[in-house]
Amino acid sequence: MIASASPVFRAPRRGWGLAPIGERRPVANGGTLDLRVGWCGGRWLIADPAERLQIALDREKSGDPVASDGFLRSSLVPVVLVDGEPVATGWGRLRLPLTAGRHLVEVQSQHSRAWRAIDVKRDAATKIDYVGMLGESHRSYGDLEVPQRLRDLSGYTIGPRGRLNYFQYLPAHARQRLGFAATLIGGLVAGVVALALTSVGVPLMAAMVAWWILVAVGFALWGVRVLWTFLRCNRLGHEAPLALRDAVVLDGDGPLPALGAGAGGILVDARFLKADLSSGELALQLPEGQRHIHAGQRKALDAVGEVEPIAHRFAMPPPEILLDGAPVGACWTRMWFEVPPGSHRLEVRTPDAPLPVEGGEHRPHHASAVVNLAAGEAALIDLVVTVTAVPDPLRPVLHQWHCRIDRLGPQSEREAPEAPKADVRGGLRRAATGRHWETKDDIPPER
Repeated sequence: MIASASPVFRAPRRGWGLAPIGERRPVANGGTLDLRVGWCGGRWLIADPAERLQIALDREKSGDPVASDGFLRSSLVPVVLVDGEPVATGWGRLRLPLTAGRHLVEVQSQHSRAWRAIDVKRDAATKIDYVGMLGESHRSYGDLEVPQRLRDLSGYTIGPRGRLNYFQYLPAHARQRLGFAATLIGGLVAGVVALALTSVGVPLMAAMVAWWILVAVGFALWGVRVLWTFLRCNRLGHEAPLALRDAVVLDGDGPLPALGAGAGGILVDARFLKADLSSGELALQLPEGQRHIHAGQRKALDAVGEVEPIAHRFAMPPPEILLDGAPVGACWTRMWFEVPPGSHRLEVRTPDAPLPVEGGEHRPHHASAVVNLAAGEAALIDLVVTVTAVPDPLRPVLHQWHCRIDRLGPQSEREAPEAPKADVRGGLRRAATGRHWETKDDIPPER
């Protein structure tokens, strides 16, 4: 658990490192977004190795060209957006110049549930971390189908570096870089000193007792540091609402804003989920002339949902939303609209394909809903879209594009999982000083 829970800020496999999208230009009198896109291990839906092996064998016998023992069938490779514009994709570190002020950072994966408003200050770096689970359980954390016992172990998180907290990462604190290494080295040094004392007449038993006491004190201090780090980081509050175009973007689980006198409010929680692809659609990612997946590609598919790295990865465009006939600037977040009391019509149209489509492109899906509000009343609306996108691995085209509105209506009564929170830092200096500076272990080696 310690190994799988520890966040890693480099590509899980060769070829999926962070790649910029578009040009980066210096910004006069601006600041920098310093974003690390990381991952951690996820849970298997079927944990029995024998049962998983039988699944792979059955798929091979049936002639499946991408036979594996997992159930991940669409890409979860992150795509980073800032203020609605895609800027990078993959895992690694991004340093992006931005104008001073507030910005919206989104990380799309198999779903659209990770975003955060950030404050960029002039001539300063705003440090943000994103961590998402790999594997077949990733999608479940975007559609609320998470078992109750796992609600505290949400599969993704985004927030200020060093201030995130997440129960599953508690073992990672115990393993953290400098702390555990220093404790072990201290125990070895204490053992050498104890042996040296025996050479000057100190009884062996007394030297051994002293050594055990020093080792016990060292591990006690290390344990206190682990617990202190975990508790210290459990202070991440909700981000203030962000005015973006015609809407106000709320934090993932933040409270609703206060309504003005005599006004009502509509909260649209917009999300998309990627549909599973068929084996034939996934087989399009195989190199030309290859008919069956090999071991390395199988591991990649089970981890990131791609057989081979997609050369032209894209961001999911936002939905088109009309409120009382007027278009509003939408995004895949929780959007708040303050409106006068009365009846309001909400219309939604799914987005067009972000790339040319060579195969089947379905017409956009439309849906509408009428919201009746009294003064001081708020309506909570769910918008859930399933997207089926089959990219070409080498060319900037899609072989299929289909978006379907699965839900547009009052929010489900199911309680959403709490926002995931993860401490992704470590080190004895931080335990001693409480400061959150960079250390060598925070920077992944360059390829």
